Amino acid sequence: MIPRALVRVPLWSYGVWRQALLCRFMECPVRVAVLPLGAGGDVDWAGWGAKPSAKRAAWYAACSGGKSLQLEDGFLRSFGTGENFPPLSLVVDNLGIYYDSTCASALEALLASDVDVLQGIASDVARARALVLAHRLSKYNHAADWELGSPHPSPLPGGEGVNARVLVIDQTAGDMSVSLGGASADTFAAMLAAARAENPQATIYVKTHPEVTAGRKGGYLTQVQDGVVDGQRTVVLRQAINPLSLIEQMDRVYVVTSTMGFEALLAGKPVAVFGLPWYAGWGATDDRQTCPRRLPHAGRPRSVDELFAAAYFHYTRYLNPVTHQRGTIFDVIEWLVRQRGAAFGTLRVGAQLKR
Repeated sequence: MIPRALVRVPLWSYGVWRQALLCRFMECPVRVAVLPLGAGGDVDWAGWGAKPSAKRAAWYAACSGGKSLQLEDGFLRSFGTGENFPPLSLVVDNLGIYYDSTCASALEALLASDVDVLQGIASDVARARALVLAHRLSKYNHAADWELGSPHPSPLPGGEGVNARVLVIDQTAGDMSVSLGGASADTFAAMLAAARAENPQATIYVKTHPEVTAGRKGGYLTQVQDGVVDGQRTVVLRQAINPLSLIEQMDRVYVVTSTMGFEALLAGKPVAVFGLPWYAGWGATDDRQTCPRRLPHAGRPRSVDELFAAAYFHYTRYLNPVTHQRGTIFDVIEWLVRQRGAAFGTLRVGAQLKR
């Protein structure tokens, strides 16, 4: 007899099944299945994001009468990238996945509802946001702060008004969040043109993706070079940089679908968005596209704290890095702070880690 609390992964989706500690995130057994025959309607079928494994999971679920789940790394994933740094947070979505704007996700449905996402957790949300900012935490946390080894002087040249600093975020070509976020290569060209036109006296900083710098992938703004265009200075930042250490020094941020756009919102920066990432369309960003399913067209806007609460508290699951059992965002924050402190020889002074 199949246990009611069981997750199965369709055959040919071993990459999902091999995810470290997946059963701890799901709090139930995880098994690979050859066929959905006899599985019954009490089984959840898991796939990854919007990849083929998710399509297979949906097909297996349809055949068996079960449900399909789409999994993805959380927004505070790990200290580094790859298999050597397994995820400490995981998204589990029974509707879609947060970066696919072509259909609703559980995160979008939550934000579009009248649920008070801050009820009972407002103080925890404020504390977690303060810790993320104080310790400059991101999805991956292995990159040095801007002050550590940057070829450009710190702080960056520029300031308010004349020579203000404007950050333009590039992404890797083929990134699924771009195509599923209503964007293309033309969107990146339009974003860069808008950043220059709307900030004629600013220095434009174009941040490329480290995968592009390493030569493993291409980018959408790879052709942009350091220099002066029509009297306006452009600086290309190709090295790996801690995102928040860079965002802190900017006056305005332009993105297509990058999560750095939301991190800029957390840091209190104005953000212009040219695609449809999960955090756009709720009244917190300067949107250049619209999504009919999202607020505030049908109700009140969502604040940055509400977006943070919905995505980082309600939508994401965490593991305690020490016990490998389900934990909280604060377990992961404390671990990442310690890892960054050990790697870079210092702990940033900020909000208290403990309650």
